Amino acid sequence: MPKKKISVFLASLLCSMGAFAQAGKERLVGEVQDEKPQKGQDEVEIVNQIYYPEQLKSFFRKLQKLEREKKGKVNIVHIGDSHIQADFFSGKMRSQLQEKFGNGGWGLTFPYKLAKTNGSSAINYSSNVSWENRRNIFPVASANVGLSGIALSTSQQNFVIEMNVRNQENGFSKMRVFTPSKKNQYEVGTTTKKIEYEESKKVKVTHKVVKGETLSSIARKYDTSVNAIKSLNGMKSANIGIGKSLVVKESVERRVITKGSGDFTALKPTKMDGYFEYKFSTPQEKLYFYPSQDSDLYELNGIYVENDAAGVVYSTIGVNGARYSDFNKYDLFFEQLKGLEPDLIIVSMGTNESFDRMSGKDFGVQVKLFMDKVKAQYPNADFLLTSPPPSYFSRETPNLVATELTNELIISGIKGKYAIWDLYYSLGASLGVPKLQEEGMMAKDLVHYSIKGYEYMGTLFYDALMKAYSDFKQKEIK
Repeated sequence: MPKKKISVFLASLLCSMGAFAQAGKERLVGEVQDEKPQKGQDEVEIVNQIYYPEQLKSFFRKLQKLEREKKGKVNIVHIGDSHIQADFFSGKMRSQLQEKFGNGGWGLTFPYKLAKTNGSSAINYSSNVSWENRRNIFPVASANVGLSGIALSTSQQNFVIEMNVRNQENGFSKMRVFTPSKKNQYEVGTTTKKIEYEESKKVKVTHKVVKGETLSSIARKYDTSVNAIKSLNGMKSANIGIGKSLVVKESVERRVITKGSGDFTALKPTKMDGYFEYKFSTPQEKLYFYPSQDSDLYELNGIYVENDAAGVVYSTIGVNGARYSDFNKYDLFFEQLKGLEPDLIIVSMGTNESFDRMSGKDFGVQVKLFMDKVKAQYPNADFLLTSPPPSYFSRETPNLVATELTNELIISGIKGKYAIWDLYYSLGASLGVPKLQEEGMMAKDLVHYSIKGYEYMGTLFYDALMKAYSDFKQKEIK
């Protein structure tokens, strides 16, 4: 994509941002009015940079040591909403960093397919039974939502989960299994036999409509679509009545044909603080999980994998629809996060807060609460927060709330002691959306982005981070 241009009005705003980043004393803007450029206005180049890069010194020193000595790991954890869950944006960051500094392993992985939602397909999961899921955006007191932001569980005791690495380069020699239980509920094993399944019965998930619900809100709750629910229930319209029972999902359970105690070679874990760790003498590409003991409920929060090579490990935690406040609901998330031993924590949220019309002040409160909770569990990590990308509320209405939330992040970065990458203005703010759309980088909803758009974000982010890293190395020499 060619370098983007913006009007003098937006340029003056960016200059204010640069001045604020150095002085740290004044508010960037009072009221921001996104307007179309007027004829005759000059155009200037957008600045793509990390604000407050001094907050990344610890991370940069570890990165520099890795680069020099070609030993050890640098662990990055990228947390966010739907812009992260699909792993296109973060995946581009992972590939570029690992190409430069070495591939230390995939990092955190999760059975998104079993949770009936989207995610990276680098490591595939399949099972013979249906699994229940609870996302942190729909709080349930009894749900143990932990590291991945999604609680996965089943009460069936005949389950098998197959974990299958698609590409050999992502094979792993170490694995950590995160569950809310202090007891190991899972046997992990290998086998030389072919594990086969056969279809057994259809399982329907139903929902009883309560006051205030719409078909759209029910679809979001179960991570499905309005059309899918209408099809399952033979509905011609989206009208629903209170008390009506709807089939919201339908799946087919599969019975394991070949599965007995003698089918797998069980591997022994080491119990650690918050997870169970496995080490392998040779790289693993396929493993099986099955019950180690009878239980009323089997739960899974996430699986972390790395290899024996020196390099960067880039874990992602994304939940569709998530806000800072959603992660803040569950202490288990923060308790398990320390098990990833992050050197750098990147957080990319704000889009859903902007659609809630959240004020900058309230947004700042939730960001601070999130940061405090992380630091209480793991004080050694550096923080890099990104502003939300530009979006529209509708095809005619730019999302200007994102402007306020972006400014709040930059202003709070000084006292909060975290670095900021300003994605919002790096993409041209609301004025940049038509150009991004023209370049095929926006999704039709003008909220999400195409794969091309997300990968472009990843390239911009990588360039800004490497520029800050290069500046750090130059200062270290002096």
